[in-house]
Amino acid sequence: MREVILLTGPPLNGRDEYIEEALKFSEKESYAYYHVFDYIKCIGKERGYKITRKNVLDFAINHPNLMNDIRDEAFERIRKDIDESDKEFHLVSTPSLFRWGSGSVLGFTLSNLKLLKPDRVIIVLDDILSVRRRIINDEEWFERFGKRRENIKLTTLVMWREDAINHVKTLIHELKKEGVEVRYILQFGIRHPYKTFLDLIFHEKEKPLIYLSYPMTGHEKEYYHRVREFYKKLSKHFTVLDPGALDDWWIVNEYDTQVEKDPSVKKIKITHIIDGEESEELDREDIEQATDILRRQLVDRDFNLVDVSKAIAVYHYSKEISAGVISEMAEAYRTLGAIYLYYPFKRRPSPFMEFYGMQNPSRRTMFKDEDEMIKTMVEEKEYWTKA
Repeated sequence: MREVILLTGPPLNGRDEYIEEALKFSEKESYAYYHVFDYIKCIGKERGYKITRKNVLDFAINHPNLMNDIRDEAFERIRKDIDESDKEFHLVSTPSLFRWGSGSVLGFTLSNLKLLKPDRVIIVLDDILSVRRRIINDEEWFERFGKRRENIKLTTLVMWREDAINHVKTLIHELKKEGVEVRYILQFGIRHPYKTFLDLIFHEKEKPLIYLSYPMTGHEKEYYHRVREFYKKLSKHFTVLDPGALDDWWIVNEYDTQVEKDPSVKKIKITHIIDGEESEELDREDIEQATDILRRQLVDRDFNLVDVSKAIAVYHYSKEISAGVISEMAEAYRTLGAIYLYYPFKRRPSPFMEFYGMQNPSRRTMFKDEDEMIKTMVEEKEYWTKA
């Protein structure tokens, strides 16, 4: 059975670098990988145009009709290559939408998607600080920003993400009206292990999607020790989606902490959570403008991961009840996901957490042993409601 998977997202989120590196670890999977920009360069060359990474934005904005024509032909060729291939999985990668200056460039249109007929759409995302870093370390892009770090605003980057995600959602909604069903749109953070990506693409039937929920704010040390170990255990049996694979919440948390400590602070110092070393000072005003959008994106992304998952595994290693965890459990309940709660304390949690935590198929119980919970999930996965 042939499956087409559209891999897309905002520019400069490391999509192709991550995918190409992950695919190096694939083994016997039958797949083909199509980078739309490679087709665009080839078609441009055939027509007498040299389209490069450096000039493609200006080319597209200044000559939109020509660029649209080249892009449409690229999708036609990809569709033809898919139809003539004997591979099982077909991965098509291209940015979603990109605004620059007064212009915008569409990675694909509704007609392109009608032709492609994707079975799944995966929006590949990196955290905002890493995107900013990537621009600074990219000579061509840093030049676009005048080679000045202060010109790279977080507000700009969160709007790039907002535009890209909304473009995908809008077109998939319209695609459904045209009778083309997409199983799901998934917002995937590139801090997930490569194996998780490969399981997502190739082994979803054997290792169903589950969402890992846990207290995040104020629990950074636990995340990098206890949660990751539990994640590894779960990943032996399931494709585990981790909200911590995109760490934008770190910016908001640091902002709140530093403003509370000094209400007059003008610069917010952010130490990058991934390596714990590199740090930058960002304008408070820029963070404030970006924060409202960031917080909404965090909720939207986490609910998206819950919605596509067959079950939610709640790893509540903290006695203090997390509002975020409760909300995710409620969302899983609303969308008919099985819910498993690890809560190892003698004192009972809130009645709401207790209610949601007892929604696994055959045992109305919470778990005090994490290995027992995983064993139960494996035993019960055939009885989960979500098809």
